[in-house]
Amino acid sequence: MMNFYVSGRFSFNAVPQDWREHLTQLLGSRPRRIGTWAELGLYGALRCMADAGESILPPDALLMLTSRHGTYMPGNAALVQMQEDLPMPVTFLQTQPSQLLALLAARLDWRGSAYFFADATLQELLRLASAQAGDGGVLLGCVDELAGGSTHWLRLRHGVAQRDIFHSNQLLDEASGWGIPGAH
Repeated sequence: MMNFYVSGRFSFNAVPQDWREHLTQLLGSRPRRIGTWAELGLYGALRCMADAGESILPPDALLMLTSRHGTYMPGNAALVQMQEDLPMPVTFLQTQPSQLLALLAARLDWRGSAYFFADATLQELLRLASAQAGDGGVLLGCVDELAGGSTHWLRLRHGVAQRDIFHSNQLLDEASGWGIPGAH
């Protein structure tokens, strides 16, 4: 496995009350037509990138996202709406995890390979990242809306840095609170 260093991180399991205000400040305006799941992901990824001192993602970087429950809440709302008619268009869009990937690509001025993995283990994501990531590394996230909401992100770069040098097993320890299967 290739070595990565953590150039940025952001994580919370319990959503602070003012997180949406912080997201609005990061974006410069309140996001529209996206659900809580996508908002949590956008907020976490932007905070992680800020921690890494980056505002754009290099074109050869990977964007990898996982979730244990995915877009369960909007999916459930769409199923309820389907009992009477077709789901509302905004509700349907909120069921698509790729919506978050597109939002991040636009915000980070990035065009590259983005992946959503349902219920993937962190070890699986790291194995894939180490095989596919270019010199730009990877922005890796896990987002869940259930149980109060959580968003966990790591900005990983190839090589060696003065701080936070990790091998894959150490990254598993680093992400132990993520709620990702396979993280210790």
